[in-house]
This record gives sequence, structure tokens and C-alpha cells, in this order.
Amino acid sequence: MKKPAKIYHALILCCGNMDRGDDAVGPLCAAALEGRKIPVRRIRGDASELLEAWQQARHVIVVDALVSGRPAGTLLRSEAGSQDFHPEQARCSAQGTGLAQAWRLAAMLKCVPASLVLLGLEAAQFDWAATQSEEVVAALPALVDAVETEWRRLAGVKPLARAG
Repeated sequence: MKKPAKIYHALILCCGNMDRGDDAVGPLCAAALEGRKIPVRRIRGDASELLEAWQQARHVIVVDALVSGRPAGTLLRSEAGSQDFHPEQARCSAQGTGLAQAWRLAAMLKCVPASLVLLGLEAAQFDWAATQSEEVVAALPALVDAVETEWRRLAGVKPLARAG
């Protein structure tokens, strides 16, 4: 007998590929969040994978490298349903269309999550076997903090008191 999937109130989906320069934003953010004991799922980010994950959560946060034309390292946040929501800017798949395709399909199938927040950093390059750009590396701590804040808000989890 198949065990039912766990349902999350808020789910963080970190998309990307560690081997493609700034596309490592998602996996790097996931590692930092795991270090803070925050539940996160690492995914490649193709449309079918996103749709499947959305069925397990009421609220979804997608973390990814973004391409919007802004300076590299710029922290971007958008929420589905708002004018500034542009899922085609996410680089979830190698073709950069995973989130946009998933969102359109979910809307047609009437299975969109109650809320979807896209958080990411403007990326500079996606070359194979490249390291992350300096701007993206410098902005990564701000992204991790923003994702944690968003998750705590959506999941109803109070912030921890941090030493320091």
C-alpha cells in the first residue's frame, strides 16, 4: 500500500543546477536553509516536477536564478496574481520555461496553490562548469534571509531569536 504524501502548509522548492554558474542559486539557498533546520525540497524545476510538488502544499515558495535584465545579484520577489509576477524569468529548467509552463498548466487544470511566491537573484551567467558570479555570491545571504522570512510568514512559524 502506497503511503500518502505529506501535505505542507508552506513548501520551499529550490530549483537549479550546481554545475551551471549562477543557476546554483537554488541548491545553495537550500543548503543554507537546511543548516537553519528549515524544510526545503531541491528540484530540477521542470514543469511536471513543479506541478507534482504543488499538490503537497497550500503555499509554495519557488527559489531560483532569475533573468529580468536587472543587475546581477538583485534580489527579486513576486507573487502569483500580482502585476509583477513573471514566471518566465525563472530559470527552473535549462530552457528557462519550467515555472511559466507549470503555472499555465496548473491554471488550466485548476490546481494552483493558494499562494505562490517567486524569490530569486538576478543571474549573470549559466555556463556549464562555471562558478557563481561575485554579485550572486554576495547577495546569497540576503536571499536566504528573505526565503526564511517568507516561509515563517506563510507557515505561521515564529522567528527564532538569533544570537548576535
